[in-house]
Amino acid sequence: MNTPQGILQAGELLNNTYIIEKLIGSGGTGEVYLAKNVVSGRKFAIKILKQEFSQNEAFINLMRREADVLHNVIDDAVVRYNELLKSEMHGGFVFLVMEYIEGPSLADLMQERGPIDAESLLLIAQRAGKGLMAAHAQNAFHRDISPDNFILPDGDPARAKLIDFGIARDISENAQTVVGGGFAGKYQYASPEQLNGDADARSDLYSLGITLLNAYRGKANRVGSSLMEIVKAKAERVDARDVPGRLGALITRLAEPAPEDRFQSAAEMLQWLEGAPLAPARPVDFEPTIIAPSRPTTGFQGLPDEPKASGGGGKFALLLFLAALGAGGWYFGLGPGREIVFPPKFERETPYSIRILHEANTRDIRISGNVRGPELGDSLVAELGQGFDGYGIIPDFTYASGEPNERWEQISASMAKLAAPLNSWVFEMVDETATLSGEAPDAITAGEVRLGFENNAALLDVEAVISLTIAEPPVLLADLNELIQTYETCGPLRITGGDGVQLGIDDRITVSGIIARESDVDVFDLVLEEATGGRGIDYNLGVLNEPVCLMESLLPPPQDNGMEILYSYGQKAGGPGAAPFRNGENPVIEVRLPASATGFLYAFYVDAEGQVFHLLPHQSRQAHTLPPIGEISGDQVTVRLSYPVSEASTSNVGFRVVEPFGTNMMVVVLSREPLFDGLRPRAESIAALQEALDENRDILQADSTMVVSRYLVTEP
Repeated sequence: MNTPQGILQAGELLNNTYIIEKLIGSGGTGEVYLAKNVVSGRKFAIKILKQEFSQNEAFINLMRREADVLHNVIDDAVVRYNELLKSEMHGGFVFLVMEYIEGPSLADLMQERGPIDAESLLLIAQRAGKGLMAAHAQNAFHRDISPDNFILPDGDPARAKLIDFGIARDISENAQTVVGGGFAGKYQYASPEQLNGDADARSDLYSLGITLLNAYRGKANRVGSSLMEIVKAKAERVDARDVPGRLGALITRLAEPAPEDRFQSAAEMLQWLEGAPLAPARPVDFEPTIIAPSRPTTGFQGLPDEPKASGGGGKFALLLFLAALGAGGWYFGLGPGREIVFPPKFERETPYSIRILHEANTRDIRISGNVRGPELGDSLVAELGQGFDGYGIIPDFTYASGEPNERWEQISASMAKLAAPLNSWVFEMVDETATLSGEAPDAITAGEVRLGFENNAALLDVEAVISLTIAEPPVLLADLNELIQTYETCGPLRITGGDGVQLGIDDRITVSGIIARESDVDVFDLVLEEATGGRGIDYNLGVLNEPVCLMESLLPPPQDNGMEILYSYGQKAGGPGAAPFRNGENPVIEVRLPASATGFLYAFYVDAEGQVFHLLPHQSRQAHTLPPIGEISGDQVTVRLSYPVSEASTSNVGFRVVEPFGTNMMVVVLSREPLFDGLRPRAESIAALQEALDENRDILQADSTMVVSRYLVTEP
């Protein structure tokens, strides 16, 4: 079996951050890879847009919208979106970093097992409802719900997750997909209105209904092979009589051809799933029954003729008019027949809706939707103005008939005013269902707004749906830097980001510094993810080892004191610069100081495994005072600490690089009085050296003591 090939290959490093492990899916517009973050070790799904589409602004906008909007959709039932990035590899492409979810798709299970049981599908429906409610609150509509866009971790329907918002996929060879103008989805699952380029929350609910139906049957429904056949099939009601009980009732309500006959929101669907009785908008019989209304019978009694001058004809016309009112007056403005005689002033809208919103950190309130005319629109604006003094009210009304009751504008204004304490909010009135979503500054405010909204809805006899989040307190960089100090393993760490003082909601942070081991990053991930509210974390870290880090902690802060450690090769000219010493090479080490320097000179080498080698002084080279040791040249003196192997002796230490490889450290100290009581062993442990330095910490930390250190890196 051939391994599928994609734009990227296993082992490639993407943007110096993600190692590609394998291709896990591909379609006409892009490919999805499994990748691992080289710093954190965590796995991600990388969705890339093929090069030919990476130059297409329409596709880029789709991905940008998907990343920007869905980054703020936080629900366990929706895949987590991290960031949208660009790579210059392979000619350049755009890619999206997402949460990686291990498990089969619902489509995989259908192919493997066939029909899925009703209990599992009800669990998936409940998960989908919660995820869609979170997404729709951000005005993010999926537009492509189908079995291959549900992933079930470990095959568990109770943990189902929705993936692939925004961009249509065409991975399935049987899935007819269009990407462009307004329709992005698969014909089998798309709602009727999507074929006209329209989509809203109810469109996702339709696709969910068809997904559940097909999963129960274990195969996709047939909707035809031509556009005419598809449009005709979508206009017909779905026959779900083979689906039992609650699942069948749910599918019937979700997959109504007319959006107004479906559940009007994911929240409404969830309420029904939690036990509210189903009230179908239309009977579910598939053979329509037409009942002709009985017309009232009217009898007229003839009256004696009167002289024409008396207006007998007029009396007769009046009696006919009164008789018509008495027996059939509902036809003349007192009932549903009113519009037959008196046409509406404006076009009828169904559903009748209005949307009022306030964005955070603005003084504007925007209104769009239906009112019954200019005067009532002005009345609604005036009423809102009383509740939002100092705000600009910006209306964009559509004058329409079809209002569900005579208090439409008054109810809308009074309910919207209850949102005033919120930081940001969206109020929607659809027929007689009032929905409020938004962000409260704290839990107490959220509770008060919720209670007031629900009580007011009960008094006004409308249905209330409310979904509030609590604003996160500002994340201050000073607090984060104080927190990270607790977890320093090798010198100071620094956190930057935001405006330099605090983080915005979409800001990432960068952790810089040196750590003792790579596993420290896992600790940072856990601690900082909670402290930053899940914001993204970038790392700019050098990884050393515990012995060298311990040595760093024992030394005073670096200072510009005129001391310098020099490296060169014993077997060839020149020095390594920033390159490491390799296996078998012979490092030559010198220290250069001001010629005026005086005192006791100490030099020791700390390796990656915690062994300390004293290069000066030691038993065979005890002289270590300045002057007289060293070679003076101008205003500098140079002291050799290790020698070429060809010149090595008992007193002149020389060595070659061997295992273990890694980061080692050379330290030189010049003190006015002896740093140690007598000679140290030629070699000892870092723990023994630490104990000796602790005993003489006052000498090591004295202002007159000069210290310099430098890493010496070795590689195979």
